[in-house]
Amino acid sequence: MDLELDKTVPDSSDWATNTSDEMANVFRETMAYYAQYADEPYVGIFWYDVENKELFGVKSVSIAEAKYRESSLFSKSFVKTCTTIHKNVWKKESYRGKDKRFQGDYTKVPRGRIFEVKDKGFYVCVGSWINDYPEAKDEIIFEFQLPKDKTQFKIDIHWEIGHGWSERDI
Repeated sequence: MDLELDKTVPDSSDWATNTSDEMANVFRETMAYYAQYADEPYVGIFWYDVENKELFGVKSVSIAEAKYRESSLFSKSFVKTCTTIHKNVWKKESYRGKDKRFQGDYTKVPRGRIFEVKDKGFYVCVGSWINDYPEAKDEIIFEFQLPKDKTQFKIDIHWEIGHGWSERDI
């Protein structure tokens, strides 16, 4: 795998990498590099807790870190999202047992995924459940730092309550 390295580091005393601790210098340099993306939007997945009116199980990656893939659909667009899938996160969190919301069937809880489509903006794919919880839109926009003017909510059967890739392995 070829890695494309960007060695840009902000010029700031906050990120000085001339300490006597070599490993600390490496960590500071890395943090300095990623600091430039702090306000970038994110793509990823989430569930919505209707009782507490909050997102949970959020897994995301900045659009700077996500890679485009060409879709054979959607007018051959280039699309970004995180590589994490709901089913795997649910299994792991359910096994851990720390958050009681991760019980039962992962498709029975409102969920969604954020995509960025090159030159078209952001799409928040959700089920029609979003119509019953419109306040969730602001939570999603805030959590993923999405620009309101370039974000569309798209209802699709895949994210409807009770639908998903495959429920047989749950």
